[in-house]
Amino acid sequence: MTPQELTTVKEIIDNALQNIEFINKIWIAGAAVAVSLFAAFVGAGTQILVAHWQRRTQLNLASQQEQQQKQALEEQLAMQELASRRTAIANIAAKRQVWIDELRKDMAVYLSTWQEISYRWDAIVSKPLEKSINNEYLKDFSEPVAEMRREALEIKLRIQLRLNMIEQKHKDLLGLMQKLETSTLLYQRTVSNFPSKDIQNVFKNLSQCIVLKLQEILKEEWDRIKRESYADPKENLRS
Repeated sequence: MTPQELTTVKEIIDNALQNIEFINKIWIAGAAVAVSLFAAFVGAGTQILVAHWQRRTQLNLASQQEQQQKQALEEQLAMQELASRRTAIANIAAKRQVWIDELRKDMAVYLSTWQEISYRWDAIVSKPLEKSINNEYLKDFSEPVAEMRREALEIKLRIQLRLNMIEQKHKDLLGLMQKLETSTLLYQRTVSNFPSKDIQNVFKNLSQCIVLKLQEILKEEWDRIKRESYADPKENLRS
């Protein structure tokens, strides 16, 4: 190989090496750019993901807080409703207790008044008269009896207004009271000739039946008070 050819080959090799070095520089620069772009994309993607996660977390927290506030409000309203129901139950129970007490009291006065009327009739029928009946005697007898009958009627009306005529026991009680009043007519000799002792027995039996029937009614009312007083108002809220 001639020196000229060697020189040419050397130049070719030098150019090739220079091209390789240039290519390497370009590749390194491109790689650096690619890495920078990748890093930028990764950073931007990471920021987007972080921002999305933060936004999602904030929305979840806001939803939880809203749900907690809603639940707290519902519990508060439920407690207010529960307190109102308990107050209403207590008021109703108190009124029913008054109803029981007043009915018992009125019935006691009603029976004692009619018992007095019966005794007054018995005093006339059972004993022979020592003198003839005159207007003054009739007045002394009839005026107090008429006043007692008026008082008994007023008491009966108070009792009747407390009763519920839909319930059979209440109807039965009123029917017994009517029979009791009618039984005193047996003392009138224009109505019957029964001995006063027998009439008294009829009256006492009817009086006892009234007491027993009233006790049944009062027991039912008392049991109702106990059921409602010990009932859990929460059960009504759940239903």
